[in-house]
Formats: sequence, C-alpha cells, structure tokens
Amino acid sequence: MLKISRHETVILFCMGRSLFGFPLYPVYAFLVGDTLIDTGTNRAGKKFVCELKGRTIKKIVNTHHHEDHIGNNADVQERFSIPVYAHSSALPYLENPRLNHLRLYQRIVWDWPRPSQGTLIGLTIDAGSYHFKVIHSPGHTDDHICLYEPDQKWLFTGDLFCGTNFIYLRQDENYLQILETLKKLSSLNIETIFCNLKGAVKNGHEALLKKIAKMEQLRDDVLALKEKGLPADKIRQKVLGNEGAMGFVTRGHYSKQNTVDSILSGKKPDEIKQACS
Repeated sequence: MLKISRHETVILFCMGRSLFGFPLYPVYAFLVGDTLIDTGTNRAGKKFVCELKGRTIKKIVNTHHHEDHIGNNADVQERFSIPVYAHSSALPYLENPRLNHLRLYQRIVWDWPRPSQGTLIGLTIDAGSYHFKVIHSPGHTDDHICLYEPDQKWLFTGDLFCGTNFIYLRQDENYLQILETLKKLSSLNIETIFCNLKGAVKNGHEALLKKIAKMEQLRDDVLALKEKGLPADKIRQKVLGNEGAMGFVTRGHYSKQNTVDSILSGKKPDEIKQACS
C-alpha cells in the first residue's frame, strides 16, 4: 500500500503492508525540498522507489534506526547515489540492520531492510531552500533525532509524537525520557508536526502540549496508585484497562503494561545532548 499526499510544500508517502486489503500499521516518509526524511518500510519499496523517479533527491535523513524508517534506504541510495544522514548511534544499524532484533510481528509487518551506508549528521542540515536544526530527541530510541525548520515552523518528530494519546510502550522505550524530550521540544515555535505515524498534524504546538498534559496526568495517576499499594498489573487495569490484542500479538513487546512499568521504574531521563534552542 502506498498513498501520496501533500501538505504545503511537503510530500507525504504513507506506506505499509496490506493484508486482505487492510494496511498493517502504515508509516510515513516525507520529501522536503531535495531531502527524504526517512524511507518507510520495504514492504512498499518497489512502488515507493518508482514514485520517486523524476524527482530531485539529494539526501536522506533517518530519524532513527528502526526498520520502518530505514526500510528503503538501500534502494533509494543506489538509485540516486546519495548520502544517508543519521545520528552516530544509528550508523551501525544502517550498515547491518540485523543488529536490530526483530520479533515475529515486526518481520511480518515490516521485515529487515537491506544494508545502507550512513553518514554522521551535523547540528544543522539543508533540504534545498529549507534549513533544519537537528535535535537529539531520545526516549523512543537513544539515536532518535527531530528536525526543526524555524522559518516554516515545521517539526519532524519521527516516532516521538505519535498522536496526543499515550497508551502503549515498547519494552525498550523510556516513558519519562519521552516526556522530558517532548517538554523541551514544546519551547519551539511549531505550527505543523510531521509525524511518521499521523502524517501532518496542524496546530502542532497545541497538540504537543496536549500530549504532554496527558502524559503528566497518566504519570501522576500511576504514582498515586503505587502510593496506595496497588501492584503494577492492577494499576494498569485502573488507568489503561485490559491489555487487549496489541499486547497479545506482540507478546508483550508493545503493551499497556510496559507503559505502567516504565513509569514505576522511576528511570530518570538521560541528559539531552542538544538543547532545543
């Protein structure tokens, strides 16, 4: 499945594997000026690369190393002979995607990408006439970056925003660090968020503040129930309800319980390596 749309001058590619005509967890890649921000999943690779034919593309930027963001790096890099920029911690995964252990559901929905050759990204990067600040934004992964265009007031958030609600968390994510990173990003003047899950989100700053408020409330609710002596599973039941199909299908890798457990762990945010100013 591949759908193409446009928001202002940004081209959005929504892609994913379809099962009986139903898309399984589609993701977005974006073309801004002469730059692709992420390359999506290789489950739609042939269609995606075909749609790029005739377009001017001079570089790729990966927001992080996950398979649904680097899926078509190799094909695009080979076709256009262009560099792929990413955080230093992402580069080994680009070169050898098998370092990223994929569970069965991830292999079914996205599968491993082919290797690509990465280049360390700097503090800024140009995309044609657009000029982005590169913001280290850990929480979802340690190598996660966001891209901010101050003149257009665009923020490309990779997998950090993903809508205003917060229910599920991967086992390797850090809830409190995600919250801290989002709070730092909220100091930016944002009109539009470009999210790899939601696409173009208007009134981006308002949406970001709404997500932060919900995350803070959930954190406070979880900790209040902990003070009352409730165990983790009972807390999850009270604040988020039954686990549901997502936790079952992913065998707990992506679940509501992970959200509660991460909050309860009290793991403090690591130092944000680059300020959002």
